[in-house]
Amino acid sequence: FVDVDATDLDRITNVDYRAPFLGSQAGARVMKRNATRGRIVNIGSIWSLYTRKGRTMYCAAKAGLAGMTRAMATDLADDGILVNCVSPGFVLTYLTKSTLSDDDRRSLATQIPLGRFASPAEIAEVVYFAASDANSYMTGQNLVVDGGFGHV
Repeated sequence: FVDVDATDLDRITNVDYRAPFLGSQAGARVMKRNATRGRIVNIGSIWSLYTRKGRTMYCAAKAGLAGMTRAMATDLADDGILVNCVSPGFVLTYLTKSTLSDDDRRSLATQIPLGRFASPAEIAEVVYFAASDANSYMTGQNLVVDGGFGHV
């Protein structure tokens, strides 16, 4: 935290907070202009709720995104636009495979009550529901999809 410079802070907040704000804003303007009842789904992280050493900027940006999602849901409710955030835990992506060794992944999986990482498809299903017409009432939520990690 002490050694973070403004360039790093800007990079993280631009990707993890500012870009979702601008994208959501642009989408909401179109939905309002067309009088369509729409859905906005932001992608957060379990690190919006938890932290570990060395993650101050990322955790702050993702916590801000979750808060922004709640506020946008309130602002857009009169227009019938539902806004939610999906916050995955550990997902077995290409990046995860390339940055964590097999031993590191096995060790981390033992900290997850379900005993494994999520697949990208499992996260996509939650996003799909939040964005679909099947979701007719849920708004302003931060849907944590972490295999129970946060309950340990």
